[in-house]
Amino acid sequence: MNTAEKKSITLTQYILTIHGVQMGQDVLTLPSDVARIADTDGWISVIIGWIITMVVSLCIVRIMAKHPGDTFLDVLAKYFGKWMGTACIVIWILYSLLAVIVLLYFTVLILQIFILPQTPSYILVLLCIVPVYMVIRGGTRILGRYAVFVFFFTLWIPVLLLIPLGDAHSVFLLPVLKEGIFPILYSIKNTVLVFVGFEIAFILYPYLKHKQMAAKGIIIANSLSLTVYLLITLACFVYFSPNEITQYPWSTLTLVKPIQFPFLERFEIIFLSFFLFLFSTSIIPYAFSVTNSVEQIFNKKDWQLPIYILLLLLLVASFFFKLNYNRLETLRTWWGWSGVAVAYAFPVVIFLYITVYAYLKNKRN
Repeated sequence: MNTAEKKSITLTQYILTIHGVQMGQDVLTLPSDVARIADTDGWISVIIGWIITMVVSLCIVRIMAKHPGDTFLDVLAKYFGKWMGTACIVIWILYSLLAVIVLLYFTVLILQIFILPQTPSYILVLLCIVPVYMVIRGGTRILGRYAVFVFFFTLWIPVLLLIPLGDAHSVFLLPVLKEGIFPILYSIKNTVLVFVGFEIAFILYPYLKHKQMAAKGIIIANSLSLTVYLLITLACFVYFSPNEITQYPWSTLTLVKPIQFPFLERFEIIFLSFFLFLFSTSIIPYAFSVTNSVEQIFNKKDWQLPIYILLLLLLVASFFFKLNYNRLETLRTWWGWSGVAVAYAFPVVIFLYITVYAYLKNKRN
C-alpha cells in the first residue's frame, strides 16, 4: 500500500467526518435559540438553513473537482497567485483555530457546570486534548475511522430523545406560521450556523478515494445532520410549551432530565458523558484543519510540530482564560460571523470567480 492509499478515506468516512463536525454545541442549544426568534415555527428555519448549506456545499465540491489532485492551497494559488492564496489559507487557519477554541472551551464549560464543578479548567483541557492529539497524529485515515466509530457508538442518543415524548403535546406546533414568515427568515442566521462544518470538505476532498462521489457524500452528510437537528427541535417543541422552552438555554439536556431508572437518578450526566464523543468529532477535524493547512504552507509532509504547538497553546491559554458563559457567548458570536464569511460567502465567491475565469479563458481561446 503506497503513501497516498494510506492517507485516503472512504466515502463513509468522508460522510461521517463532515456530519460529525456539524454535531457540536448547537445540538444542546438549537431549540431554545430558534424559539426565541421564530417561536415553534423554528423547525422551518432549520430546513431552510439546510437548503442554503446544500447549495454552498455543492459549490465547494465543484471547486475542488476541477483540480482533483490538488490541495486547497494549490487551488487558491492557481487562481489568486501564491501570495494571495497563502493569505487566504492563513485566514482559514485563524478561522479553524477560533473554532477549536470555541468548541473546546464550550465542552470544558459544560463539564464544569453539569459534571465536574470543582475541577480546574486546565485539568479538563488537558484531558480533552489527549484524544485530539492521538487522532490527528494518525492523519486522515484515523480521523475518518474515529468519526465512523463515534457515529455508531452514539447512534442511540437521538432515539433516547423519544422517551420523554409520552408527555408531549403536538398542539404546541399549531398553528403553523403563527408569527408570520419574517421571524422564520430572521432566525435563518442561527440555523445556517448549526450546519457549519461542511466547509471541512475543502481539506478532506484531496484524500477522498472515490472523488466522483464527493457531491453525493456531502449531500448525505448534511441530510444526516438535518435529521438529527429536526428530531431534537421538534421533540423539544412538543414537550415544552412555547413560553417554557425559551427559559431553558440547554433545552436538549433539560429534555432528558426527567428520564430516571431505579438504579440511576441523574441520567443527564450519563447522557452528557456520551455526548462528549460528539463534541470531539467537532473539535478534532478543525484541529486537523489547522495543522494540515500549516503543513501545506511550509510544504512539509507528516509534520508533527504544528500539532504540538497547537495543543500546547490551548493548554497554556487555559491557565489564563477565565471560563464563563458570557465570554464564551461572545466568542461564539465572533465564530458565527466568521462562519458566515468563511464557510458560506467564501466558497460562493470562489466558485463564481472560477466560473467567470473559465468562461473568459475559453472565450479568449
